[in-house]
Amino acid sequence: MRTWFLFLMLWHVWLLEAVAGPADESTKPGAFEERDVQFTQAAPYSDATNLVRHFGFRVDMPEYSITNESFRLLVPRTYSTRESRGLLVWISAGDEPIIPADWEAELENHGMLFVSAHHSGNLRHPLDRFRLALDATCNICRQYKVDRRQIYIAGFSGGARIASMLGVAYADVFSGTLCICGVNFYKDVLVEKQKYYPATFAPDPGVLLLGKQSSRFALVTGEHDENRENTQSTFSAFKREGFRQVVCFEVPGMRHAMPPGKTLGAALDYLRHTQVSVR
Repeated sequence: MRTWFLFLMLWHVWLLEAVAGPADESTKPGAFEERDVQFTQAAPYSDATNLVRHFGFRVDMPEYSITNESFRLLVPRTYSTRESRGLLVWISAGDEPIIPADWEAELENHGMLFVSAHHSGNLRHPLDRFRLALDATCNICRQYKVDRRQIYIAGFSGGARIASMLGVAYADVFSGTLCICGVNFYKDVLVEKQKYYPATFAPDPGVLLLGKQSSRFALVTGEHDENRENTQSTFSAFKREGFRQVVCFEVPGMRHAMPPGKTLGAALDYLRHTQVSVR
């Protein structure tokens, strides 16, 4: 019964984010070599058995086939197979995998590949969004030379909520998590008496311990973000539950929106274990 309750809570949050929509995601085209790709093989860790183990959801899986999906891939023009790159797996709030144009310089500065699924926005079933991100990760690692210590899951708004769950529940795949203007947690997050943000999943204990000890989490909110309280309260919950490496960035003047490239750069610095000043 508990897993059904957790899933219903996730579904409720997902519906709220879907109504809110993908606020302020940029529509500027990318500057990297950009192409849409398809894959033929799903990840060995994205099937129903693994999703149940990692998330604790015991619900029927929607019909899904990796061959019906497409993904946006950004590869830096300086990419060479002689060196490994980090990988940013992005989950949009809307159906198109779009990021601000000024993020691309930061991705290149940090040596990152970028992949994001089409049709993985807030109106898509949450379990499909999990599978799309996991399948994208696995296939890019098969086709490119990826530094397994720098595989990050990230997203905005409702996409950030999905990313936050993957970052904890699949800490054996993702070494870092970037959540922008939205974050979920595996325990109820008390804000004040009789007010709390409900738990949305029940991670495998072994993977959870790995996440607490080794993974890095960067939470981003804005001074006027509607999810500011949620982000700050969940940041405190991460710390309280023993996660060793978590930081919260608040962007002055920002509403529920994508932050500037310099904020992405600071977050990537943190995820890559680079000394960073949080303001």
